[in-house]
Amino acid sequence: MYLEETSRLSRIVDDLLTLARVEAGQMSVNKERVQMDRLLNDIHEDALILAVKKRISVTMERNDGVQIIGDPVRLRQLLRALVSNAVRYTDPGGQISIRSERGAREIEISIEDTGIGIPPDSIDRIFDRFYRVDEARSRAHGGSGLGLAIAKWIAEAHQGSINVRSTPGKGSCFTVHLPISTTESPAA
Repeated sequence: MYLEETSRLSRIVDDLLTLARVEAGQMSVNKERVQMDRLLNDIHEDALILAVKKRISVTMERNDGVQIIGDPVRLRQLLRALVSNAVRYTDPGGQISIRSERGAREIEISIEDTGIGIPPDSIDRIFDRFYRVDEARSRAHGGSGLGLAIAKWIAEAHQGSINVRSTPGKGSCFTVHLPISTTESPAA
């Protein structure tokens, strides 16, 4: 129990430092070519490991091979936050699906769950730092209220976006849109 609490507090401190650096303009993203299908395969494997204890089914519905210019560490952090939340808020025996689809100028990545969902009056606030839908749910499921704020920053730092649609009692679908790389080399 003590080790778990220490680990949780360490993650909160790391998240707070990340957001403080973002606000101070001291946080940037590295620019390199990222094969999103490979990254999503890794995220799928992570999700399978996270979901095993709760007997949650995790499927890769589609995984288009797309290259973007971005920071693989930050992109992994964004997607891992979404997968972790999906596992955290999905009851045992539920389902999570991961999907990426190439568009004309962007890739759309969706992580959908059959979890507890988000009330309509909270949808506009869930990307705010420290926002939690309700304290009782937060205590029961953990979390600091910082992960989605960081996920939003990462998406926007890549000239992308993140949004959610959700139905209480049925689940949520978080969707990330990221621009596809052109033939130009990454900027330094």
